[in-house]
Parts: sequence; structure tokens; C-alpha cells
Amino acid sequence: MRIEVNMRIKIIITCLLSATLLLNWVPCFAEESKNEDTLALVSDYTYKIGSIDSQEKYESLCLFGAKYKAVVLSAKYLNHIGLLKNYGKKQKEIFCLAASELKFSIIEKRLIEKENSYYIKIKTTIKSTDFIKGEIKNIKLEEEEKHFSWQEEMGQNVYRKIDPGQELSRAYRYFRKRDWRIAIIYLDHLEKKYPNWHEVYFAKAIGFYATNNIKAMMTALKISCSLGNREACEDIEGLLQYDESLKIYND
Repeated sequence: MRIEVNMRIKIIITCLLSATLLLNWVPCFAEESKNEDTLALVSDYTYKIGSIDSQEKYESLCLFGAKYKAVVLSAKYLNHIGLLKNYGKKQKEIFCLAASELKFSIIEKRLIEKENSYYIKIKTTIKSTDFIKGEIKNIKLEEEEKHFSWQEEMGQNVYRKIDPGQELSRAYRYFRKRDWRIAIIYLDHLEKKYPNWHEVYFAKAIGFYATNNIKAMMTALKISCSLGNREACEDIEGLLQYDESLKIYND
């Protein structure tokens, strides 16, 4: 009976994740395109500051959030001109790296003391080459990671510098290669560096799902949701709607 319940839960989650991929599918530029069209965008982001977050950390994480939103939005609209292909499982990695290197100008930034949050609004001009650069950077980083020693792989120490896009992209490269255990170990270390960043917990939820640890997955989603990740909140709601037995993991 327990095996049947676990199997039903796994099927439900797989269906929900598949639906999410279809709804949020964002393709990339076609290799044969030489179009240099650009988009000027304004995006903003609010980050909930943690008790041990330094100013450098919360400003960097907030800025990355705004730049990543701009990257996703630009990909969506550039798709309409028919110059895009699907990056598939590499999409998150490349979008993170494209956002990391994106040029921007600050329109507004402020500390919201009552909510213990930091807000930023930026303007960006995104070119097709920004995605190409992200793809090239991704290939380079993946090649470097192939030469990690056994100690480096098991230790999974994070970068000393603060680079949210590059750091998060590494976790998704592990996912793509199905290195679930290594990915979770790495994210555990990243959580210590960024304990209030919802992206870390959302990524961990993916790793826990892949290893069939449903309780840990729900816990990670709940933390990510509490830190302001709307997608995590929607995933929890959808999972509970399809299978009430999951409520035991959401208490």
C-alpha cells in the first residue's frame, strides 16, 4: 500500500512538472540567425534580507533577481520574431549566466526597513549576443568542472566571490547530468552562503524530488515560498490540490 501511495505521488509530481515545463517553455536564439535586434527593458526585484546577510550579499542577490527577470522576459518576446530555438535542459544554466553578465543602469534602489527588504529597479538593453555569451560561458564552466578532483566533487566548496548567476548555474548543470547527490551537497554549501535566497531551496526541491525524498522536497518548497518565491508557492498549492496525502509534509 505504501509503495502504491509513493508511486501515485511520483506520477502526480511528474505530471505537474511536465505541465510547468510546457507552460514556461522559453526558447533561445537559432544558431543560424545573425539578427542583432535588441530589447530595452525595465525590471525590478525585492529581496527579503536575512539576519546574517551582508549589504554586499543582499544587494547582489537583489540585482541578480532583477536581471534574471529581464533575461526571461526578453527571451519570451524575442521568440515572437522567429529567431529562437529551445535550449532544453540547459536553459536555466544559460539564462543565469546571461543575467550575470548583463549590462544595466539603476533607476531606483532603496532599503525597505519596515519589511526588512531591499528593492531595486533597473533598465537593461538585451542583445541576442548576451544569450550566446551565456552559452559559451556555460560550456567553459562545464569543461572546468570535468577536471574537478574527487575531493573537490565531494566537498563542493562554493566560490568565495559573490556571483549568484554563476553559482546557481552550477547546480543546474549537475541536475542536467543527473548528478543528484553532488548537486544536493553543493546546494547545502550554497545555502550556508546564502541562507535567505529562495532560489537555493527551490533548486534543492528539484534534487529531492529526483531522489524520491518527498518530505524534504516539500520542506524546501515551503522555505522557498516563505522567502518570496511565487513559483514555489504555486507548486505547493498544485501538489496539495492533486493529492491531499501530501498535506502531512506541509505541516
